[in-house]
Amino acid sequence: MSRPRCPGQDQRYWKPGDIFDVKCPNCGTEIEFWKDEPRHYCPGCEKPVRNPKIDTGCAEWCKYADECIGELQE
Repeated sequence: MSRPRCPGQDQRYWKPGDIFDVKCPNCGTEIEFWKDEPRHYCPGCEKPVRNPKIDTGCAEWCKYADECIGELQE
């Protein structure tokens, strides 16, 4: 049996603001983030940009937190 999807990561529960644009702090290029993406490489300067709105608050209580946090820290 597969593990249940995290409600915070399950797109069925997302709101319109959970997909947003961020300006690259290095070159100003717009980068689209989804709320669960930890980082992107800027298409303008190719430098890594961290998601400023990522929320890992559920890690305090979720039994699968070690798996998710491990993925986020990579």
